[in-house]
Amino acid sequence: ATRADIEEVMAAHATAARLAIDAGFDAVEVHLGHNYFASSFLSPLINKRRDEFGGSLENRAKVARGTVQAVREAVGDQIAVIAKLNMSDGVRGGIPMDESLQTATWLEEDGALDALELTAGSSLVNPMYLFRGGAPVKEFAANFSPPLSWGIRMSGHKFFREYPYREAYLLEQARQFRAELTMPLILLGGITNRETMDLAMAEGFEFVAMGRALLAEPDLLNRIQADRSVKSGCTHCNLCMPTIYSHTHCVVTGKPDS
Repeated sequence: ATRADIEEVMAAHATAARLAIDAGFDAVEVHLGHNYFASSFLSPLINKRRDEFGGSLENRAKVARGTVQAVREAVGDQIAVIAKLNMSDGVRGGIPMDESLQTATWLEEDGALDALELTAGSSLVNPMYLFRGGAPVKEFAANFSPPLSWGIRMSGHKFFREYPYREAYLLEQARQFRAELTMPLILLGGITNRETMDLAMAEGFEFVAMGRALLAEPDLLNRIQADRSVKSGCTHCNLCMPTIYSHTHCVVTGKPDS
């Protein structure tokens, strides 16, 4: 990507944020994780550039910081701007914790974010580091034709590595960011019940984020509000993941609305 290419993508983020305002949204999230656009620049494993966007962390962080700044300049104070940042990629040679902490510190100092959401894992190399729980290799393979489906069945577990699920499984890493930063932080990863939400608040996190649990039960938060003992029906089987090729939904609680 040339400098012009990079600036074009930054500008596209700003345009998307303005469209979100027009559509009535209250906040936008800039994705700086999972080895997508900005995260791939941050990764020493992926970013082998020798120009102003490669080499030192200061150079590799230019795209992340510039994208966030472009979005803030586009929206002003009309809506909240948050960002999702990898604490680690979960792969050897990827983004390490100390570099991510430094990037987070720079983002805080830049003053363009209202909150930072802490994530982990690489959609390109190690996606299950984020999700934890079951690795639905067979179900992913079923979405493709041979010989690709055969290859996924035979070697998919090398890509979809299994990690045991537990509540608040990213908390240990996130604590290090909470200790270093003063800005509002969002904890994600295994947030499915009131006890875990209360734990996050007690640890100093201002917000929590939920994904699969709400996919399984969109009314879960209302039910927890009415009865704090309510538990999520999500089994962390991750069979929802392969449904991205059709219509993303929970296969445990039922089919999506047509």
